[in-house]
Amino acid sequence: MAQQDGPTAPTPPPGANALAATRPPQPAADDDATRIAPAAALEPTGAGATLTPAPGPLHDVGATLPGRAPAGDPEVRQVGRYEILERLGRGGMATVFRAHDPGIGRDVAVKFLHASLSENAEVRARFLREARAAGRLSHPNIVIVYDVGEIEGRPYMAMELLAGQPLNELMDKGEPLPVREALVMGIQLALALDYAHAHGIVHRDIKPSNIVRLGGTQTIKVTDFGIAHMDSALDEQRTRVGDILGTPQYMSPEQTQGEKLDGRSDLFSAGIVLYQMLAGQRPFTGDSLVSLALQIAKDDPVPLERLRPDLPPGLSRVVQRCLAKAPEARYQSGRELAEALGRVLSALDEAERRREQPRIVPLRVRWAALMALVVAVVMGLTAAVVTQRQVAAMRSQAIDVGAALARFIAVQNAAPALAEEWATVDVALQEVMKTRDFHGVSVVDRSGVVRASSQPALVDKPYVPPAGEALGRRGEAVLVTRHEAGGEALLGFEAPITFQGKPVGRVALALPEAPLLGVARLSLLWMALLVVVTVAAAGGAMYLLAERLARPIQRVTAALDDIAAGHFEQRIGEERKDEFGLLYAAFDRMAQALQARLGRETPP
Repeated sequence: MAQQDGPTAPTPPPGANALAATRPPQPAADDDATRIAPAAALEPTGAGATLTPAPGPLHDVGATLPGRAPAGDPEVRQVGRYEILERLGRGGMATVFRAHDPGIGRDVAVKFLHASLSENAEVRARFLREARAAGRLSHPNIVIVYDVGEIEGRPYMAMELLAGQPLNELMDKGEPLPVREALVMGIQLALALDYAHAHGIVHRDIKPSNIVRLGGTQTIKVTDFGIAHMDSALDEQRTRVGDILGTPQYMSPEQTQGEKLDGRSDLFSAGIVLYQMLAGQRPFTGDSLVSLALQIAKDDPVPLERLRPDLPPGLSRVVQRCLAKAPEARYQSGRELAEALGRVLSALDEAERRREQPRIVPLRVRWAALMALVVAVVMGLTAAVVTQRQVAAMRSQAIDVGAALARFIAVQNAAPALAEEWATVDVALQEVMKTRDFHGVSVVDRSGVVRASSQPALVDKPYVPPAGEALGRRGEAVLVTRHEAGGEALLGFEAPITFQGKPVGRVALALPEAPLLGVARLSLLWMALLVVVTVAAAGGAMYLLAERLARPIQRVTAALDDIAAGHFEQRIGEERKDEFGLLYAAFDRMAQALQARLGRETPP
């Protein structure tokens, strides 16, 4: 009769049945399966751990199991109360079988310590101690241990079978996982470790192959607490020199040096797993165990944001803190790490919600912009017309003044021109130029030769009219043009010199247009300022008005949300002598009708 010893874990909740299924055999070794073990070669082997596959009928391995094969059914072996169905895998410490437990009516994974190791009392005691430690854990993200004991001197532990995939298989292609998926699994891993640490248990071998994602979900289970360390005053388990357990690529600096470990060592390993999920590669690699240990102890990994620039702000700092060399610089508990990852996830979800929300333009902004646009168009057109008319009126006035000056100079010089007293004419012109209101003035005789001018170089030379735009005549005699000289815009006037009705010469007068343009620009500037002020005032007034109109709308919206939440007693109960007052009254009538129809009474 098989004897059993050890606690039996409580039956899991009904929902856990969906998680129990047959697990396919695992590969013989993965890229992180190298282990450093003590002399006893206590290589851990647990549900979901990396195992040496052992397909084939049970009678090929019957000698490795206690119990017996039922008559006529060589494919099943009865060991204690378990019906062993097939071998899932074999490790250096134990072999794992799929078995049926009629006591709980489900298939389980049963791990048996190898017969050769069972003869060593210290190894047997250690296996049972660590199995019972794992059995003390009851967390949704930790594999369930149903039973621990001995059958015919062979220690065993029975665990749930997981229908899922280890993370190392998800990351075999070296591709990073989606950020949100990595965050969700990272939070679960941190909470599972926090729970284990709170119960005095350090895993010591956190790595992707010991984390199983259940099929079709983002739920993970941490497996293989086979080398877990129990921190208890009743136990005398201590890490000895040379007694280093774990997987080198995922060890903490203190673990590679054989120092005493606590939960912060698991958080370093969790940081490596997070780094690999987010970057698609491990932070530490080496050609040998020595170089790898040196990297872990001394070197900082490539920053995550350099490998993956699309990461949310702060996530790289969270992983960097997990990978701090000194334990006191890391997160001090799994809950701290979970909260930090949760903040990043919340920010990521909030940003996603903002992107998915319909973008609306508030009415107050629309109405203010519309009013400003209308005023700007009206004022702009009006200002353009007014400015154009004003500039035209000023130019016309300037032309009239220039034509009058040209006629005046012609009359004043008629007699000297008739007598060809050009010296007298020249003196008069020089006096005129002293006013500095003219660009130039010349007197031309009847033959077309310049006889007196404010520009001496033109005297005694044929007069050449300036090339420019003809603006017509003022009266019947003065020809007006617009031309440029020396880069300056000028208004030109040509008036005939007559004596007793007979022409005796001409006067050519040039006035600068700059003063006129300066006045026009100043007028335009003031008009533009008037437009801006008017538009701003109209837009601001409409914004404030729309803001006041939006408050009743917000009140009705909040009342409708209360109705949607089932609070049919909600009433606005405010009287207004406008359209919103009618809306409030209509809402109250609707709420009253709904309350009466559903048989709800207003609470006292």
